[in-house]
Amino acid sequence: MVTSQSYRDERWTMNYSTIAGFIIFMLSHHAHAQKTLTLEQFMAQAFLQNLGLKIEKQQYEVDKANESANLKKLLPAFSFTSSGSKKLQDTTDSSLEVSSYTSGLSVEQALYKPSLWASWNKSVLNLQKADHGLKREAKSLIFTVKSSWYNLLTEQVLNQEAIDALLRLKQHKKNALAFYETGKIWRNDLLQAQVRVSRGEQDAFAANNRLKLAQSKVNQILNRDLEYIFETKGALKITTFKDDLSYYSKHAVKNRLDLQQSKIDIALANKDRDLANAKRKPTINFKVNTGVTATDFAYQESATQTVASLNLSWNFWQWGQTNQEVNAADAKIKVQQLSFSQHRAQIISEVQTTFLIVKEAQFSLKVSEQALQHSIENYRVSEIRYKEQLGSSSDVLDAQDLLTQTKKDRVLALSRYLTSVAQLKYVSGE
Repeated sequence: MVTSQSYRDERWTMNYSTIAGFIIFMLSHHAHAQKTLTLEQFMAQAFLQNLGLKIEKQQYEVDKANESANLKKLLPAFSFTSSGSKKLQDTTDSSLEVSSYTSGLSVEQALYKPSLWASWNKSVLNLQKADHGLKREAKSLIFTVKSSWYNLLTEQVLNQEAIDALLRLKQHKKNALAFYETGKIWRNDLLQAQVRVSRGEQDAFAANNRLKLAQSKVNQILNRDLEYIFETKGALKITTFKDDLSYYSKHAVKNRLDLQQSKIDIALANKDRDLANAKRKPTINFKVNTGVTATDFAYQESATQTVASLNLSWNFWQWGQTNQEVNAADAKIKVQQLSFSQHRAQIISEVQTTFLIVKEAQFSLKVSEQALQHSIENYRVSEIRYKEQLGSSSDVLDAQDLLTQTKKDRVLALSRYLTSVAQLKYVSGE
């Protein structure tokens, strides 16, 4: 049987030293962190400020208090009673009125009451489930922080690329204007360059808005004002992952906390069956009652009486109601067992899907890097040909569009790769 103390010694086994290290690091750099944010500081502040994690912590406290309350129901109960009464004889002679004062102390202990044990064991399981829920929220928060951080860095790079692309378009417009004024190109080439500049300005404006939204998402995670202005310190860097699907599948089956919670749901269903089955069994209570009775309030002349009793109660017939409740509990156990098998299969499928997404993102990153090199060379050659009047304005603009797009593709591919690697670790229970 799981005991309350042994479970309390094991609850929430997350690496507190790591979190404490994050917090110490953040506090030691508090002044600087007000304007500059690193991934480590982001993670530390999220563990301190995130509302979702705070909610799970409070839910854990609720189940912890319930477990403690159910444990105390197994202990002896003490009660004290005191009363006074006066028997009136409906006469004017007060000597005929009889007064009685009684005070008593009683101790009651349930010697055999299966429902109490089942209720306490169920509350222990609920506390374990809440503990898993708290750890699940912490792991989910880690993934959310990482994905939000990668998205923020990506939008910063894309915003800068939109600005650079606009500068390239403006430079081309300047060159086209000079060629037009010297009669080297037609007016429609100049108009085309002007249109592309306008489109570039729109792209830059949209990129800046996406950057603001990414910053707001970080502020939301940290539970602070969405308009809070900060700078980031970090860059998107390629990380490696273990290229072995079976490793992640086995790791997920062993360590996914939601799967552990499904196991607890089966155990809870068994406890519900115990509660239903407890109605078939008798209960035995032991009680000691010590009372003092007197005719005056000061208890100067009193009589003391101590009574010890052993009570057995057995509700042995309920017209089959208990049998039906037990049958319902058995069916619920089967439902939870089938749900566990279904959940396990879904987790393995989720790991496989995420693993393939990582592989696809890895391949896309490799292809996008090659395409970027080709587009850089293509743009360089198009610029030279245009300045030598060997190429058209459309050739340069197309080369610029291709360069801008391949730069975006490379950044987005890297962001997808990093996010999918973080997601793979998350869905595998790391």
